[in-house]
This record gives sequence, structure tokens and C-alpha cells, in this order.
Amino acid sequence: MKKIAVIILFQAICLTGFSQNPRWKYADDTPIPAHADLDVRWDVSSNVSANRWPSKMWIYQLAPRKFSLKIFSNLMLMCSFTEKDKVQQNTNGVTFKSPDGKRTLTISFASGSIHYDAPEPKYVLKPNVFEGVPKTEEMPKLTKYFLKKIGIKLSEIQKDTNGAPHFHFSDRGYEYLTNRTFVTNTWARVVFFRRSVEGAEVIGDDGSCWLNFGEHGKISKIDFEWPDLKRYKSAPILKPQAITQLLREGKARQGATFDNVGDIDWATVKSVTIKQAWPCYFAGDSNLLYPFLALWATVDTGHGNVDVGIDCPIIDETKP
Repeated sequence: MKKIAVIILFQAICLTGFSQNPRWKYADDTPIPAHADLDVRWDVSSNVSANRWPSKMWIYQLAPRKFSLKIFSNLMLMCSFTEKDKVQQNTNGVTFKSPDGKRTLTISFASGSIHYDAPEPKYVLKPNVFEGVPKTEEMPKLTKYFLKKIGIKLSEIQKDTNGAPHFHFSDRGYEYLTNRTFVTNTWARVVFFRRSVEGAEVIGDDGSCWLNFGEHGKISKIDFEWPDLKRYKSAPILKPQAITQLLREGKARQGATFDNVGDIDWATVKSVTIKQAWPCYFAGDSNLLYPFLALWATVDTGHGNVDVGIDCPIIDETKP
């Protein structure tokens, strides 16, 4: 299946301007070279209007998260651990391990993370072998129950176009062929969601969660990264005209394209038409959460049109 999701990449901003040597970035990003006369167009029929953007955005510091005793108790119950299973505890967090060593629960204060791992079931060539695996329509309720138990509000979850929590559901299972028919043994339903800050989606590990619900609705895997945030400084949002100039100055980075699109020769690009624009946040390798602008654009390469994700600065740190 062709992937059109934007892989968000962003070049950090220094206090003296937009740095050519960013403080952090994704390893596989592609800088867009400067192109002084690049024809940049904004499709006013889409959501690119700056009137929908906030007037300013904050840079946040990532801070340790405090998990209450109640949350500890809830996690121990959901993951079937007792105090006897505690194998490590210090100022950074707590680790539990089952007596057989196959299951582990680690709670980190420093990173605000929860990780629970249990072994995957063995491959079985027999239908309906896993009992009580939740149906997809049951997953929103189970997910919301989990969030309540760990003290996360629904307002912190990225929303879909209807304003509901944007939960992504999928299945885990084993497939085999019998009597010329494919049979799938689903052993878990999976949900993935991202954090939202000021209504902007957080891209990166420090703001996401994967959950597996297995037999009888029990949690079989948790990958939760959700540090606390402290406001560091705010800066005004750049206008579309300024974004256009940054694209021409080579201050943006190329994101995702369709799988069948090759490399783009930006030196010969005729025009860029911006179709969609989303203020986002990026949590990289630093201790800061940075705002940036994710664009979805149509690029006229001179040999045809291709759709591509572009990521660029959204704030001007040179102004208070």
C-alpha cells in the first residue's frame, strides 16, 4: 500500500536566526537547496490559511513525569505484577519482572515512559485458538480506560477531523493457508496515538503510545513516551510570505513522497504549490520540544507533478 503520510523533519532554529547546522534533526532527512527564484504558490482553497494558525507558539523543555502511587498500582494490576516482582527501584524509576523472567514492566520518571513487554504467542496452525481478543469497535473504550488509569486526559491526544481522539487501530496475528483458504489467528489488537500540544501534533518518540490488547482484553504490550513539559520561550508565527522566503533560501527539508517517486532535482523545479499546512511539534534528541510547520505540496519538477512533504520553521525566535 502506498504511503502518503508525511514523515516529519525539521531544522532547528538558533536565537540569531535559522541555523544551517541545526541542533537536532532526523537522520534520513533531505535538505532542500536554495532556489532564489523558486515559484511558491499557496492553494487558498485548502487549509493553508494562516488565519487558522495560532499567533505564537511555545518552545517547551522536556521534564521528568511524576507517576502517583495510584498510577503505579493501576499499572501493576493491568500488567499482573506484585511488589514481590519489583527488581529495581531508584530515583529514575522502577522495574518489575515476572518470576519466569518473560515479562517486564519499566516505569521511568526521567523520560516519562512506561514499557511493558510480554512474549508473543507461539505460531499455531489452528483457527480460533486465541480467546477474547477485543474487537476493533471495542478498542476506543479500552484505550480510554487505559489513559484514565495512567492519568492522561483525552485533551492531550491528537484529534481527528471530527474532533475525536485520533486512534489508529491494527491487528497482530499469524496467517496460514489451509484448504486453499487463508486463515488469520489474531492474537492482539493494536492502538497507536500521538500527543497534542496547543492543538499541534507531536512528532517523535517523546509523545506517542503503542498498546497491544491480547486475549480476554489484557494488555500485552505498552510503549508509552510522555514527559512533562515546561514552557521555555514563545515566539510569533511566521506569515506565509516569510515561509515562502525560507523555502527559497534553502531553510526547509523534504519529507515523504509516494513510493514510486524518485529523487527530486530541486535545481530544476518549476514551482511548488502548497496544498496543506499543519503547525506541529518535534521531540528530537535534545531536551526541547520545538514547533515547526509541516506542508503537503505538489511540485512541478519540469517533467511532471509529484506530491511531497516539506517541513520548515514556523516561528521567528529573533522576535519576542
